[in-house]
Amino acid sequence: MEGRFAGVRLLAPPLADGEYVDLGDGTVVHLHDYARLYAVPGLYEYIVQERLGCRSPQVAAASFLRALSLARCDPGAVTVLDLGAGTGLVGALIQTGAVGAVVGVDALAAAREACLRDRPGVYSDYLVGDLARPAARFLDRLRAHRPRGFVSAGALGGTHAPPAALVNALALLPAGVPAVFTIDERWMAADERDGFGGVVARLIADGALELLERSRFQHRVSTGGEPIHYELVVAITSGRAGARG
Repeated sequence: MEGRFAGVRLLAPPLADGEYVDLGDGTVVHLHDYARLYAVPGLYEYIVQERLGCRSPQVAAASFLRALSLARCDPGAVTVLDLGAGTGLVGALIQTGAVGAVVGVDALAAAREACLRDRPGVYSDYLVGDLARPAARFLDRLRAHRPRGFVSAGALGGTHAPPAALVNALALLPAGVPAVFTIDERWMAADERDGFGGVVARLIADGALELLERSRFQHRVSTGGEPIHYELVVAITSGRAGARG
């Protein structure tokens, strides 16, 4: 794949609003300009997975399959909700565990289009919608799948999904099923009550999540080569997470 994208250059910060990539044809795009990057088959994963060494999909998927075993769930009877499904890498990794089905959710129609193009058949359904402010019809479609597991890899925090999306996703799950997600450690360490650190702490303290593992790992490097660390949270649900509007 490198030959095909040989002209791609990573542009290091400091830049006013984050990381950029030179596509080699005079086009410079923000690393999170997903619609532009997803439009070219394989480009986003070449940049993020190969060049920047992103590990969240592999870490989250492997941890979810371990948690599935610890929860003594029959994989073939489990439908997994994948929040921030993107081009479908996490779904494909989860499918190696012979789960019954994976349902993808992403806020961007471009992500769904790229996934259906690059990984057709990975998801039993792929919905486009905002779980932080979900429409009733969107929630009804998700509930109809009866999800019995949740995974989200690198899709929470920052310019991505806010804490309400996590809470609303967990509210769709019954008790006793795995919930696994990765979040930038900077957002987990923030003091805001309604930030990820506070919300996750309350979910655990209130018993909505039974914590199995909370650990730190290198998510990827920045376009300037600096390590970016995330937290991995592996838990079992109690079925008591309340939805938020």
